[in-house]
Amino acid sequence: MAQLTPPASCEQELVVQAFADQVEGSRYVPTDWQPSPGTDLFDVYEAGGIACTYGIQVAEVGGTVMWASNVDNLWDSKKTQWLEQGQVEIDLPGLNETDAVILKEGSTGADEMHVWAINLLINDVWIQVGASFLQTVDEAMPIIEAAIESMVKE
Repeated sequence: MAQLTPPASCEQELVVQAFADQVEGSRYVPTDWQPSPGTDLFDVYEAGGIACTYGIQVAEVGGTVMWASNVDNLWDSKKTQWLEQGQVEIDLPGLNETDAVILKEGSTGADEMHVWAINLLINDVWIQVGASFLQTVDEAMPIIEAAIESMVKE
């Protein structure tokens, strides 16, 4: 398998389309990130990664995809933190990921979950997909697959 690296920009047509397939009218939402130390966002940027928000800004519906290379054993240290915070290991259907953990909070009977996120390590790249409208792994898979397909093949 070719070595993959995070995309250089958020203008990822496959990811935009995957969001739009679930939330009609979704697009890339430029975001002025100001990450705090100790957060996943901070660690993504420290590793030279990228974080991108997609959705409908005025309706505050959408999600964020982050990509970062697994530098300095970043995945292992983050995974320890995620498990301590209540995330659980998962095997994603149809993917050959190295590792994955999932966070689910909120009521599954509600129309919207307030927090839903998945972290996966594939080809030594950490990808995080988080969205307020997702409730199941099956719903997230098209976005996860688009995030993987959007990586740069070297």
